[in-house]
Amino acid sequence: MDRPGARAHAGAMAPTLRLVQLTPDDAPASLDDPAAWLVHGVARVDRAVQLASRGHADAADPVAQRLGQLWHADYVRTQAVVAVLVPDDAAASVAPSPDDVVGFVWLRALQTSNPDAVEIELDVHPDHRRRGIGAALWEAAIDLVRGMGRHVVQVWSNVPTEPPDGPGALAPSTGSGRIPADDDATRFALARGLAFEQMERMSRLDLPVDPSLLRRFAEAAAEHSRDDYRVRTWDGDLPEEVLADVAALESRMMTDAPSGGLEVETDPWDADRMRTWLARFTERGQTVLLSGAEHVPTGRLVGYTALVLAAEPDDARPTADQDTTIVDPGHRGHRLGMALKVANLQALAERRPDVRRIVTWNAEENGPMLDINVALGFRPDGGWAGWQLRLPS
Repeated sequence: MDRPGARAHAGAMAPTLRLVQLTPDDAPASLDDPAAWLVHGVARVDRAVQLASRGHADAADPVAQRLGQLWHADYVRTQAVVAVLVPDDAAASVAPSPDDVVGFVWLRALQTSNPDAVEIELDVHPDHRRRGIGAALWEAAIDLVRGMGRHVVQVWSNVPTEPPDGPGALAPSTGSGRIPADDDATRFALARGLAFEQMERMSRLDLPVDPSLLRRFAEAAAEHSRDDYRVRTWDGDLPEEVLADVAALESRMMTDAPSGGLEVETDPWDADRMRTWLARFTERGQTVLLSGAEHVPTGRLVGYTALVLAAEPDDARPTADQDTTIVDPGHRGHRLGMALKVANLQALAERRPDVRRIVTWNAEENGPMLDINVALGFRPDGGWAGWQLRLPS
């Protein structure tokens, strides 16, 4: 899709807003491809939004990750609509650049479950807001959702700081967490009929963590698990014998993790999908540090936690993202969650001392996991508001 949008500015010679679609079928072959300027532009806007709202870009997605998501449509189909400002007096020979991108909407549709839902991320560069760009992107996104035959739209909006309770705050259907009632994102969502269904807290952990603190937590967790469990850690790859166990745990993640009022279904994983998951991190220049809890009597993995980070030190983003942390319900109550996170932090300090921070996201109603994170030193840093809209059939 490449269509004209509304005029972004009033007056003569004002730039024209164009909306350009990116799909797996037309994704550039590499970041060096001349056509990759759109993807670089999306990453540029993402970073600018995070810097303006939080003062840092730890939560911005690396550009290689954006492109990697576009390449594949087997388990998740990702497509985007990118807002580009084109000067009316631009010469036809002038090549567009990432600086011309002023906003985007990123759509993710699971292919193996949740057949009626589409997850949307919508951002407009802070220098180009209140000019109709967000509205144009939203309309384009809804057209795409309808074209997929889907009806449930789930949107995550950026919340720089959580306000105190009171008339200026809005709580989700869960009652946990708050967002400003009068900020741009809230007004935008409410005006389009979306319901505020969940608040996710974003937290950051500065590294390194005091080794003596980690030892104390590890010892305390070991007292509860005794000899029935042991923690194993892998860097970048997993042995074949544990893939099915990790996949089974990941299959539970969609429904075991609190989802508030958002409509979600179990998303099935198997060993093949786990191999694909690992291979695609390698493809994007990333790696995974994973610690699993083995139930010694059965030899099965009954819990795991994973950190995603750049495969090589990266001064531009010295941050690791906390991925899944889950323990099988039948094995909870042994402090395995704490044991797993401590083991991964210890391994990270030993193997990758260049990583300076970890970023994580948790539902505000997920008290047990938030308690572990707070004890380890994670500090709240705003969050994300989860909105939902059901389109008429």
